[in-house]
Amino acid sequence: MTPNELKYSLIEKLCLALVFAIQKLKHYFQAHVVRLVSRANPIKFVMSKPVLNDRLARWYLQFQQFEIVYFPQKVVKGQALADFLADHPIPDDWKLTDELPDEDAMFIKVQPPCKMYFDSAAHREGAGAGVVFVTSQGEVLPYSFTLTQHCTNNVTEYQALILGLEMAVDMRQFQLHIFVDSELVINQLLGSYEVKKP
Repeated sequence: MTPNELKYSLIEKLCLALVFAIQKLKHYFQAHVVRLVSRANPIKFVMSKPVLNDRLARWYLQFQQFEIVYFPQKVVKGQALADFLADHPIPDDWKLTDELPDEDAMFIKVQPPCKMYFDSAAHREGAGAGVVFVTSQGEVLPYSFTLTQHCTNNVTEYQALILGLEMAVDMRQFQLHIFVDSELVINQLLGSYEVKKP
């Protein structure tokens, strides 16, 4: 569309669309009665003008050459449903049932959560931590770390827990069963013990 045509009113744009259709599909317009289904009647709009300008006069002459019958557009949503039901009637012997023919289609298998085991050790030479993941498919993924700082046994247990949780987040394992042999770590995580030092 040209910049001037973009400024047309909606009914004028509809007339213009009909003119374009006539120009492109002239052989169909000559051979058949054309049924124009639209919300507005462009032919009536052109014919109702008391004075036709140049553009409207040209459109009027093009519309008069062919047999174009206007039908108002009905509501599409409701009509589509009504047409479907009319084309596909329900048989009289058809019964409603709540049972599903294929129960496996509604079966959801919930994967068990991943398990994480961790432990650590500290001595004069240094400290280390170990983390083992057991996936829901039974795969065993062992990891070991050397801690560079000198720490107590309790601190190494916490470091092993933190490393394991960071790895679980990286592996996108958000449901996790955690196993450890340190009563202190378990009770502090559950809130039974108070933490005295940061």
